[in-house]
Amino acid sequence: MLKKRITLLLLAMLLVVSARSSYERSALTGYIDQYLKALIANNASAVPLAGSVKITLNGDIRSLAGTFWENAESIAYRFDIVNTRRGDTGTEAVIRNSDGSLTMFMLRLKIEGDKITEIEAIKCNKGEADGIWDAGNLKEVSPSYLLSIREVERDSYYDLIGTAESYWRAFQTNGSSDYRPARLLPDSKRFENGMQTTGMIKDGQYESTAKGFDTGFFKERNIWDRRYPVVDEERGVVLSIVRFGIKAGLKSRSEATSHDRLVAEFFAVRSGMIEEIQAVIVNRPDEMTTGWPPDYGPDRAGKDTVTK
Repeated sequence: MLKKRITLLLLAMLLVVSARSSYERSALTGYIDQYLKALIANNASAVPLAGSVKITLNGDIRSLAGTFWENAESIAYRFDIVNTRRGDTGTEAVIRNSDGSLTMFMLRLKIEGDKITEIEAIKCNKGEADGIWDAGNLKEVSPSYLLSIREVERDSYYDLIGTAESYWRAFQTNGSSDYRPARLLPDSKRFENGMQTTGMIKDGQYESTAKGFDTGFFKERNIWDRRYPVVDEERGVVLSIVRFGIKAGLKSRSEATSHDRLVAEFFAVRSGMIEEIQAVIVNRPDEMTTGWPPDYGPDRAGKDTVTK
């Protein structure tokens, strides 16, 4: 009898673990809702945190309250991606403040069981990424971040990461004999803190996303500290967080590469090709760490090594 009870108890425990090893999309976005409501209310006690939760804002370790600010008033724009198997979420948002200003915001959560174990936020106000700014341009979420792709047409988890990595590889090798083009659709668009930088007509010419790479415009840039913390197979979107630095021995030639930066990019991918990129960018010196270990890529000096 005792043996039977122990067996039933073990089965019950396995069912609980199994139930917590996958999540509904709505359940995961519910955690995002709780965080953002707490942010607007400036009430850190309303967020269900694990005892060992790790929290950063722009790479600095913070308390939960330390990721909030007093004049946050409402959410002007938002889209979410999730990984239902891993309990990962990623959000890009524009926060409207009580003085009428706007704040670009990236939020990443890790859920284990029913608690948040990781919170990573990137926050940028106007002027904190030089002239990269047009948060007011983000009014309606692009369909690229809202579609539910049929399962038979979805890119796999690793295919999505590979496509995003092709972008960073093109960035890293542009202007060199090792240049490898990114997997970009010809009409792909890129937005940085709301400012559209590619996929548009400029001075009478079409500015493609690939043009800057093809012409070696960013050859000084070192894309390091690369991570792929959230992959949403249903939406076909990858969140990658990286550092924009300068390769050893080179100097910046333009405002586009003038500062070291911490960058979160949401790659919308269709059939292995990048359709749209939404980025939240803030200046951060390479000398300052982010508190999160990289998945892959070159080191801070630009040496092409796998980082663990």
